[in-house]
Amino acid sequence: MNDSLQSKVKHGLQWSAIQSWSLRLTSLLVFMVLARTLTPEQIGLYATAMVVLGFLGMLAEQGLSEAVVQRAQVTSAQMNAVFWLNMSASLLMLLIVWLAAPRIASFFNLPQLAPILQAASLAMPLSAATFGQMAMRRRTFSYRWIAAATVAGNLAGSAVVLALVFAGFGVWSLVIQALVSAAIVTGLMWFRPAWRLSRRTDFRGVVPLMAYGSSRLCTYVLHFADTRYIEIFLASTLGPAALATYTVGLKLHQALMQMFSSTILDVAHNGFSRLATDRPGLVGAYYKSVTITATLAVPIFCIIAAVAPSLTIVLFGAQWTGSAEVMRWMAVLGAVQVLQFYNGTAFNAIGRPLIGLQFMIVKVILTFAALAWAGDGGMSVLLHAYIVAQLATTPLSYYLVRRMIGVSLTELARRLWPMLCGCLLLAAAAVATQTALAGRGLPPIVLLVAGATAGVLVYLGFLYLVAHHVLRDTLKLIQARPAAVAASAPLAVEPMTK
Repeated sequence: MNDSLQSKVKHGLQWSAIQSWSLRLTSLLVFMVLARTLTPEQIGLYATAMVVLGFLGMLAEQGLSEAVVQRAQVTSAQMNAVFWLNMSASLLMLLIVWLAAPRIASFFNLPQLAPILQAASLAMPLSAATFGQMAMRRRTFSYRWIAAATVAGNLAGSAVVLALVFAGFGVWSLVIQALVSAAIVTGLMWFRPAWRLSRRTDFRGVVPLMAYGSSRLCTYVLHFADTRYIEIFLASTLGPAALATYTVGLKLHQALMQMFSSTILDVAHNGFSRLATDRPGLVGAYYKSVTITATLAVPIFCIIAAVAPSLTIVLFGAQWTGSAEVMRWMAVLGAVQVLQFYNGTAFNAIGRPLIGLQFMIVKVILTFAALAWAGDGGMSVLLHAYIVAQLATTPLSYYLVRRMIGVSLTELARRLWPMLCGCLLLAAAAVATQTALAGRGLPPIVLLVAGATAGVLVYLGFLYLVAHHVLRDTLKLIQARPAAVAASAPLAVEPMTK
């Protein structure tokens, strides 16, 4: 990677981190308030609507944003055509929602879902208007304005939802929040456009973009089915309250996965694409990226898994104790997935997105089969079946990265074993500490702090003894740069091949 590209990557990482972390932390704080204010039925109702609209919004985007970033050169005429394709698709999706909302509500046996779907779907054309602008800014690593626009939209939406929920608007507070946030982000992105919309269009020039984008779209759809089908299954079989329990337990895992991945992913795909022909550089970046992630991110998920019962109560309230099991097992899954994130962007960057598509087909088949086997056996059975299906593809993931990229699994294991063993000791220390203190009538916050502190001290002590150099190098990176991964992990992977 030349100095100019490396500088752009580092700068982009900083602003991508600001955007992602501020967005996710703000959303998590707001959700903590909502979990204490709204009923499980209200939260489950909105979560159901978001699953439906998330799927349709993905279809409207068509994978063209990533294709724009991946393409070596894109003209203004092509971007104009991309804009109209995205906008036309979003308007079509909007029409489908308005016509099909009653039938969708009937499928979930939730008649109150129809108006919520119709109102929230108005955000889709607003979001579609930003796809091209954001893609063009990502191409040039201009993440500063993306961060400013998304943070502004998120803060405004958060203020609106809190004001409305305390005023008694219930689930409609969340609908209005989505519309306000989308409108503000759209307005700011077009206030300082990366390209200006004109009458000149080049739909023929978009064909190569659509070829790449269609493959990525298929992968997105499969990934969506793989990760979100369980929500549809819960809502349709156990009802919105069960979905709310799952949603609350999933929230922290979801926020952390998005923060850890999005900090690097937008920049990573761009940087990886520029290094597609440098295979030794690609493999070297992979090793360094995974090492940093194993040192910093995996322990966080392990702590969450160990202290999930007290953490659930502290964050969301005692009424959500049933979500602790979801939080624990999703954290275990996250600890594995955050490492596997690095097994896919290389395929996309070297122009082999079909690998990720084929991999996702296997994952979806396993997930659907596992949930069908679990049936209506209850939340616990469904959760465990889903976790097993997700982890079953881990060996295949590393087989593919070894075969297609040239990563040595022996070298990878040599680099990672200290952190992974340290994480096991971390979890054991945290659980043991909480178990020892549980019978003394201490408040959940005390149990949480004691367990987490014991785990962190054991982890750091173990690394100091067996891998002092890893601890030293990581601390140097954190002290040297706001984005700790910038120097050693210019590349990462999008959450498609996990």
